[in-house]
Amino acid sequence: MKIPSRALSAYLLLSLTSYLPAQQPASAPPAPAAPAQTPTAPSAPESPEQIRAEATKTAQEILQQMFNPSIPLEELEKLAKDANKMGVPRQQIIEARLIYGLRNLNVPYLLKLLPEAEVLAKNFDPAQSAAIPSAEAVQSFIAYIHALKAKGDGNKDEFKKHILEAIWLQPSQAPVFIQTIESHRREIKMATLKVDMALPIVTSMGETTTLGDLVHGKKAVLIDFWASWCGPCMQLMPTLKKEAEELAKYGIAVIAMNKDDEVAETIAERIRKEQDMHIPWLIEPKERPFTQLFEIQTLPRTVLLSPEGKVLFNGMLQDPGLWAALKKINSAIEPPH
Repeated sequence: MKIPSRALSAYLLLSLTSYLPAQQPASAPPAPAAPAQTPTAPSAPESPEQIRAEATKTAQEILQQMFNPSIPLEELEKLAKDANKMGVPRQQIIEARLIYGLRNLNVPYLLKLLPEAEVLAKNFDPAQSAAIPSAEAVQSFIAYIHALKAKGDGNKDEFKKHILEAIWLQPSQAPVFIQTIESHRREIKMATLKVDMALPIVTSMGETTTLGDLVHGKKAVLIDFWASWCGPCMQLMPTLKKEAEELAKYGIAVIAMNKDDEVAETIAERIRKEQDMHIPWLIEPKERPFTQLFEIQTLPRTVLLSPEGKVLFNGMLQDPGLWAALKKINSAIEPPH
């Protein structure tokens, strides 16, 4: 049973790519009603071949659902049990679970899967592959899991050893692994950084405020850096709005900071109205102090700060690491599905 992924240059979603089953064709429009027919004898019972075909179709549907990027973990595990009962090859079930853990950077879950992943690497059957192309790719992901653990443990030497092994085993995923290296280096620097929370900042309406004022009485402040020329920034505006409303329940202030080079106030205010945003809408000072401090080279970028100015997260809005940082503030916080 083969579940092909979308035609992407890489297949692992860690903010870059995605494992996804092929899209099903849209349903055809209903056919015109047929003329009335003379009643006929009841149809014959389904043959064994028809029964097997229906079972195979159901198993394929279950496996496709397991590769859904937005599937909750509880549903994934339930579907894994159903897939096992339906006779879906064990290799494909492990692949789906492994992709889920990698896509969400769920390190505890991945560590629990390690024994199964190691067995999969030794017994990998290309003919049974659902998404992962080879045993070397599985071995690469195993090395990557060890690297993520070492990263969490603060073990620099082990992190370097395993991340380089992951790149060696699967060069096609080097951009993803390199992103993790860059993230790790940035985290090391951010850990010792202290942000000036009293620096004056102007809003899109010309008012002056500070990060200290905006986080006062809150548990943290999440800053979304964006620009009007950044396509992904604009696409994420509805997500930002939704997450701002949700995080407010937990005492997390959410603000947006525009980085347009010219007439930034005019552009930002227009977009604030178009997007119907009700969060602080700021303009980064022309000296770009935050761009330099947080090493912002690409947009969008999200930074989570404590009230004291300590950097709790510096990365992408949809990075699972953001939600891990938020859960440290309040364990009840969950990413929206």
